[in-house]
Amino acid sequence: MTETNRHSQPFLMVFSATITLIVLSLFSTEINILGYQTKKVSPLIDILKLDKLRNSPLPLPIVNASLKSKDSTAIALRDIDPANIIDFKKGEETTLAHFFTALNELKQRKRKVRIGYFGDSMIEGDLITQDVRECYQNTFGGDGVGYLPITSIVAGFRTSILHSFDGWTTYNLLDENTHGHLLGISGNGFVPATITTNDADKSPSWVRYTAVNRKHLNKFPKTILLYGKSDDDNQVAINGKLYKLNEKKTVNQLVINNGSACQYMDARFLCKTPIDVFGFSVESDSGVFVDNFSFRGNSGLPISKVTQSVYAGTNDCLNYDLIILEYGLNVVNSKVTDFSWYVKGITNTIKHIQLSFPKASILLISVGDKSYRKDGEFHTDPSVPILVAAQKEIAEKNNLAFWSLFDAMGGSESMVKWVEGDNILANKDYTHFNFKGAHRVGKLLYSKLMSEYNDYNKKQNRLHHE
Repeated sequence: MTETNRHSQPFLMVFSATITLIVLSLFSTEINILGYQTKKVSPLIDILKLDKLRNSPLPLPIVNASLKSKDSTAIALRDIDPANIIDFKKGEETTLAHFFTALNELKQRKRKVRIGYFGDSMIEGDLITQDVRECYQNTFGGDGVGYLPITSIVAGFRTSILHSFDGWTTYNLLDENTHGHLLGISGNGFVPATITTNDADKSPSWVRYTAVNRKHLNKFPKTILLYGKSDDDNQVAINGKLYKLNEKKTVNQLVINNGSACQYMDARFLCKTPIDVFGFSVESDSGVFVDNFSFRGNSGLPISKVTQSVYAGTNDCLNYDLIILEYGLNVVNSKVTDFSWYVKGITNTIKHIQLSFPKASILLISVGDKSYRKDGEFHTDPSVPILVAAQKEIAEKNNLAFWSLFDAMGGSESMVKWVEGDNILANKDYTHFNFKGAHRVGKLLYSKLMSEYNDYNKKQNRLHHE
């Protein structure tokens, strides 16, 4: 008996299944069975969507539009562009005046201008902030990466510093009990092990930072350690030299002049009693510094768990001129249509920040576009524009500056194009930017701030000559 040739059977099975799916796609297959909703069969959706994307241009935000022309018409058009920064402070003075004044003073004399950038996973690993920092330091000067945490879950991902550590107990905003330990400005608290030895080589709790070969980041001109109340017996060995940690304020600083040749910082803690360590800062004596305070999964509401005394104490040490708040990814939900609860909650958070940093300007950045999958296709989550409107309302009620990242990206459906366009700017989660997209957003934010800065100086000049 001759065995039948079966080599063609797999092809016939796939071909038959494909034809069946195509036929089913011509009919409605959305059926509700016992409370479960089936989806429409769309076997060619990805091919059709890709072809549609290739014929649809990526929405590119206008960069620095107001600088193309100096006439009032251009400025008026820029002011109504939702992709530009909106200043909601009432009266003649802009809410960004303190920050802009600090930049002007930096042009006249040596001083530090500092930006504290608080956000969720969108800025994790120094994304966006490293580009804002580079732009400002290129224009106004300054060397150093700014604030650095003791430990980090993205140490291997971050490219603006090399970071290693071991032997720490950590607490954060999401912990129900910090056992009496304080959280630092980043929302994290770091506690070294207590030991009896004075031999730094035997310290179980250490952290090491190494500069990277990039402009402004290739040396450690000065290092600042931020820590809490400490007994006289606690010490830290930094690059082999011992320093006492014996200050009694809520937030204290140890300033170490490393010298221009220093390219790493190795800290080993010799603590005989518990101590709260908040982090380090690497910076020069003058220039602009941008501190990244990213916290994965944070809606912005938990940052009020950091006490006002810690925020204010850190501000006494570092002196912030601009606070940027960028949250929303962890609030977006396609089933939510009312964010009044969030407006109330984040307003309380903003008041907490305003009391802690009374002189600093505050810029609120909206959530960017975020997609969800429906019927086999990715679309803007319907709650995103609702949340953006709520965040704009928050900025207006609190007299803040506001920037719609959603509109700057291109508005509705822009995330799909950032992910699937020829120029890939975001990840396949249809939520987070990749390095290229973060670079674009960072440079765009800088240009928008500089546009406002230039307009502020023009206005001041006019008032001065009237």
